[in-house]
Amino acid sequence: MKVAKLDYEHLSERYIWLNHPDVFKHMNISYPITMTDINSWYNRVVNNTNRIDLVFIENDEIVSMTGLTNIDLENGLIEFYIMVNPFHQGKGFGLKSTEYTINYCFANYNIRKIYLYTNSLNNRANNLYLKLGFKHEGTLRKHKFKNGEYLDRNIFGLLKEDWKNQKYFNVNINLNI
Repeated sequence: MKVAKLDYEHLSERYIWLNHPDVFKHMNISYPITMTDINSWYNRVVNNTNRIDLVFIENDEIVSMTGLTNIDLENGLIEFYIMVNPFHQGKGFGLKSTEYTINYCFANYNIRKIYLYTNSLNNRANNLYLKLGFKHEGTLRKHKFKNGEYLDRNIFGLLKEDWKNQKYFNVNINLNI
């Protein structure tokens, strides 16, 4: 897979994904998402030094997007997110791009922990993070309102020392972006 920094040219793909039911059902954003919303978001984050957004490309097609947000070097924390192309879910792209992003994060930032949030009903994501060595650190009960009900949110964390014991551990990873 090729890796690139998210750019304006990738926004139409992001728009399609965020409006696809297989992606949207796990997101905590208002639906529908407009292209104006996507452009406004991009203009707000493109020069934000507290985040990096990546795209993963296989056979000239974007298969996933990941991000490291809320970069907090003082406390050694970074928040992680991922979206997998709804037409390529279940093919291992989420696993590969998550492993890459985790390795990149720990190898290139002076941080001690990656954390993330999931909806408690998102079993695919919850299982992926446990497989990658994240620990379930807690549940925020009835934390987000979506589709007429309150949903629980899980918090997962991966400490640097736990990452070093993972099969996918790799410090020789870099982005030339």
